Amino acid sequence: MPSLHEPPLFGALRGSGRVLAAGAGGGFDVYAGLPLAFALMGLGKSVHLANLSFSALDLIDADDWCEPNLAAITPVTRGHDRYFLERTLARRLEAQGMDSTVYAFPRTVYARCGRRTGNWCEGWTSTPSCWSTAAPTF
Repeated sequence: MPSLHEPPLFGALRGSGRVLAAGAGGGFDVYAGLPLAFALMGLGKSVHLANLSFSALDLIDADDWCEPNLAAITPVTRGHDRYFLERTLARRLEAQGMDSTVYAFPRTVYARCGRRTGNWCEGWTSTPSCWSTAAPTF
């Protein structure tokens, strides 16, 4: 039962060890989710950050793609120098001594992702390999 001491979202995630905090509006949505991500980290959750990207993901190296529609962006990922907010966030996280990978979905994924139906996104039948054992469970 929800209480003033525990927000309903935190109650729903109480039994989860790993959480994906993803921005799905494009642009800076992943940044808006940082307070929630940090609060969940403070509760001992392993939180992975992701974003529906408006960056030029076609400029990144092939090795940075975990799946056909999922890129693992790190502080050293090559890409556009003027607008690459996922890499900017990865660099800020690294400067704070935090896990510095930010996952990015190209805009074409938005049309394929639907309600949660057992798979976190239609077309992907398992957790992406780049998340390994520390991956969020969907």
